[in-house]
Amino acid sequence: MDYRLETIDWSLRFAVKRETVKTADAFKTVPQLWAKAHSNGFLQQLIDMSWENPKCQLEGVLGIFGKEASLKDETFDLLMGCRYDGEIPYNMEELILPPCVYAVFANDLVNAWQRLSTEWLPASGYELASQPCIENYLAPGAAVERELWVPVLAR
Repeated sequence: MDYRLETIDWSLRFAVKRETVKTADAFKTVPQLWAKAHSNGFLQQLIDMSWENPKCQLEGVLGIFGKEASLKDETFDLLMGCRYDGEIPYNMEELILPPCVYAVFANDLVNAWQRLSTEWLPASGYELASQPCIENYLAPGAAVERELWVPVLAR
């Protein structure tokens, strides 16, 4: 699996909307939640907010998964949002993540999710950090359409 490492050495601030997802149904439910966000205008709100004042590579529309990378619970929170430094809109909440190193996998997110624990982690020399994984959907015309950002620590 091809990846790159990204070190974010400052706290990241996000504007997010929280949805609870059953872990066993995630591959079905998450796309439905994004479709709902598209139809009700929330996705457009995120697009309008997400490319203001870029600070790092994590500048798209984001799906932030749970409170930590290993989704072991029966349910988890999907936080739909973007990195944002402005005033948090009334229909969203603030999330701040501390500095972290991320392994970043491009484009084939389903494949990356499926192979992460079984193949990549055992062979990588890394373990999951206690922060959420992030799906990053980049601006149209970007070299890569989407990325999976996995928080890691060297073993």
